[in-house]
Amino acid sequence: MNVSAAKEQIAYTIIDVLLCLEPQDKARQQIFQILSQENSPNTATARLMIKDALRDNGHAVDHERIQMCIDTFRRLTHGFAQWFHESSEEAKEQYPALELIRCYEMEETVNWIEKWQACGGRIYSNDRMIAPMDDPIWLKISDFGLPFPPFALNSGMGWEEVTAEDFAALGGNPDGVVPSGLEFGSGEVTVKKSRLDADVWAALRKEFQTGQSHFSVKLGVVNDEQ
Repeated sequence: MNVSAAKEQIAYTIIDVLLCLEPQDKARQQIFQILSQENSPNTATARLMIKDALRDNGHAVDHERIQMCIDTFRRLTHGFAQWFHESSEEAKEQYPALELIRCYEMEETVNWIEKWQACGGRIYSNDRMIAPMDDPIWLKISDFGLPFPPFALNSGMGWEEVTAEDFAALGGNPDGVVPSGLEFGSGEVTVKKSRLDADVWAALRKEFQTGQSHFSVKLGVVNDEQ
């Protein structure tokens, strides 16, 4: 599966979870087409088009959830494209590590330093959260199970590159760590969605009904050849 197909799978996962649509639902395909247009509509237009698609297919309209779907889709596809480019061997030679930083001013519901440490991440001087690009920490901190930002819903956390010289000066290992079972930087990747059982779906719907917006959907990034 190529990069476009990987992005498609990410998009459908976001649509299914945030809008609670089943695979056979006509609105699902319509909303995917709206989000993935080559010349994608602006946010306001996309929001109206998605609202119409939901209503035309007999679904209730939740404006906050629609906006979250648009924002998360765009940030995840952007994060995927950035990760795919930066995981090339040439890029990793210059920038072997990444630092978790605040990219957007948003109220965080996660203590990222605590989560970073709980997932086995190393804290460098001045509370800097840095790890090799191929370190499994990037998968572990993500609610989506993906090694690129956003790492959670309604989070402004992202990353920036750290040069080999700066990383070595901090005491890091510029050679990085390749996690078992994952091959980063491949020209052909696929993103697979785990099948969600009835209990998980029920929990997700309950969280949305009570105003909570956190979920965990695990996606695996693998080689086509594996």
